This record gives sequence, structure tokens and C-alpha cells, in this order.
Amino acid sequence: MNPQHKGKSPDTRPSVNVGQISYMNVAPVYYGLDNGDRPRWMALASAPPAILNTMLAEGRLDISPVSSAAYARNQDDWLLLPDLSISCFGQVMSVLLVSRHPFNQLSGRTVILTRDSATAAALTRYLFASRGIRPRIETGRVRCAGDLPDDADAALVIGDAALREKWAGGFSHVWDLGEMWRTRTGLPFVFALWAVRRAFAEKHPERVSAVAEQFHRSRCEGLGNISRILPRASRRLGIDEKMCRCYYDHLQYNLSPLQTEGLECFFEGLHRENIISRPVRLSFFSDPACVKEYAA
Repeated sequence: MNPQHKGKSPDTRPSVNVGQISYMNVAPVYYGLDNGDRPRWMALASAPPAILNTMLAEGRLDISPVSSAAYARNQDDWLLLPDLSISCFGQVMSVLLVSRHPFNQLSGRTVILTRDSATAAALTRYLFASRGIRPRIETGRVRCAGDLPDDADAALVIGDAALREKWAGGFSHVWDLGEMWRTRTGLPFVFALWAVRRAFAEKHPERVSAVAEQFHRSRCEGLGNISRILPRASRRLGIDEKMCRCYYDHLQYNLSPLQTEGLECFFEGLHRENIISRPVRLSFFSDPACVKEYAA
């Protein structure tokens, strides 16, 4: 027997399968969990957002960060954890539309949308539709300028690749979608949310509360230790620490009333432009033990 646990009953509560986005943008939220503050009953699975969306929908995960657009599709089956998101108010740096032509000249031209982020793809569709621009949409993955086919005119680039590559050197137009959204609406944009399967929350509310509190504590540790995150981010992304710091300064990880307003505005726009089939209602996990003030 491990002497550390002598005299204690083993934790027989159900384990929780939790998702983790495999991009550096989420590093501050998982800092505490990745540095010794993860309980034995919490299992982490790392993958791109689109894979995590599918894993949560299929029940292979119980709780996970998910694309905001994925929540819209699964709102009947998922609840949101309070005060957790990946958001920006203006420039985000890691979600770019790169193009060989001006934005208003992309009607009828081929635009490649990534399969890795449902929210970024939906936002791009909305920005086109709301301006009456009708490009030919294809799905693919562009991680460097050479990935763009010769017959394609523009592409959505997300995540670490958006930060690592010098896109302005290969394309005459590069737009930051976070900045485009703020210019259009004056609101923050919410790219990702933390969701729990409704059935799991109903069966194990105490465990969901514990996970939410772990995330809040882990985020607090991460935001207080950005300087320790920067060297790893710099090595992984191949960019200097100053740029990494600038990137994290542009990201927000809470979910304030203003961010919620931005999220609702996004969902309303998607429905208005027939990108989603029905209105979206935000439903939160509301166990009292879960709803605690986050000390930034």
C-alpha cells in the first residue's frame, strides 16, 4: 500500500474522461492539470477541436472543450460549464483567412475551409453570407502556403500553423477573423466552450462540479505563470517568446456577460443566414458547487 494513502479509503467515484485541445492556445487553462494538480480520476485525451467535438458527441468523452458551432449542433445533449471559454476581443492571431484576392471579390472563387475547427469555418461562412459573397467552398487542410492548390483562391488557416507561418509573404490579403468580427459587431468572439454531456451531468453532478473547479484553479495557475508557458510555446511554434506573449495577451479564457452576448450574436447570425437550422439556447450546468467566482 502506498503510505501516502494509508488509512484512507480508495476513491471509488466514477472516472471522468476529459478532452484537451492539442493547440498551444489552451495551455494556460491546463497549466495546473499538466503540472501535478490533476486528480487520478481525471483522464485527459488530447486532439484537435473537431476530433474532440466528435468524441464528446459519441460519448467517448464526458467533458471537453468544444467548438462553439459544435455546441449549436448538440445543444440538446450538452450543457456548458460556467465561466470557461477561448475568446478574443479583436485580433486573435491564430484564425486567419488568407487570399489572393480582395474579400469582396471572392464570390464564385474557391475558398478552402479547414476541417479542424467547426467554429472558424462557420464564422467564415457567416462573414461571407452577411455581405452577400458566395464563394465556392471546399474542405481541406492548409498548414503552409504550399498546401493551397493552384486552382484555389483563399483558405482558412487555424491554430499553431496560423502563428508559425509567414502568411503575409505568400498572400496579398491576410485577415484575422477575430478582428473582422469585432469590426462588424463590436463584440468579443467565442471560439470554444467547455461542455459536459447532459446525461453524465445528471448522473454525476458532484463529479462535474469537481472538474469545473479543477479547471478554474488550473486556469488561475496558468494565467499566473505565463512566463513559464512561453518557452515551451516558443519551441513548439517556432516563434519567439515575445510573439507568444502577444498571442496569449489576445486570448481570454473566461465567459463574461459581454462574451456571452457575442456568442449569442454569432448563433443568431448563423441561424439568420441559414448556416444552422434552428436557434440556439445556451444551457449551463448549474450545480451550486460548480458556480464559484474565479479570482483572476
